[in-house]
Parts: sequence; structure tokens; C-alpha cells
Amino acid sequence: MSLKDKRKESGMTQHQAAELFGIKYRTYQNYENGVTSPDMDTAAVFARHFSCTIGDLFDLEEGAAASLEPEEARLVEMFRNMTPDGRAALLAVCREFARIFTTEK
Repeated sequence: MSLKDKRKESGMTQHQAAELFGIKYRTYQNYENGVTSPDMDTAAVFARHFSCTIGDLFDLEEGAAASLEPEEARLVEMFRNMTPDGRAALLAVCREFARIFTTEK
């Protein structure tokens, strides 16, 4: 599966998906075509919407991983190898860390 496959499966056009996710059409198109990769937060939004993992949407062994920093790519790979319960637990911990260490004004 890929971002494109999941979008098509849901019956949306690229224009509709871009509007739904609040991004420019060309940006969304570039994500689908592997021209550029979304940041991890954006990829997580896509994955939540399509009820899958980031790894399900982006082939991290090919072009999509090229723009990730080595540490990010390693974290994504570790995440992909976790059980669904492990992923849920890790995301809960990450959300708590983000809440503690992020200041919003």
C-alpha cells in the first residue's frame, strides 16, 4: 500500500486530499509521487486518517527515506518493526514528552 493507494481506496482525488489535509495540491502530489517527503508530523496525520502506519504509506527503503535524517530513518524502521500495542504505547509516551517539552503560546 502507498499514500496514493490509500487515497484512491478512500475515493478521494489528490485535490480533495490536499484540501482535507490543509496543504497545497502540488505539495500533496509531490508526497504521493515520492518527489518530496512529508515531515514526520504530517506523515503521522496521513497515517491516522487512513488507519495505517507511516511505513504503510511510504516506502522508506526508497525515495521517501532519502530526505530523513539518519536518526529519523532509524526510528521509523524501529517503529515499523514494533507490534501494534508497542506502537500505541510508544506514541502515548511521545505525546506526553511533547506536551512536557513543547511550549505553545
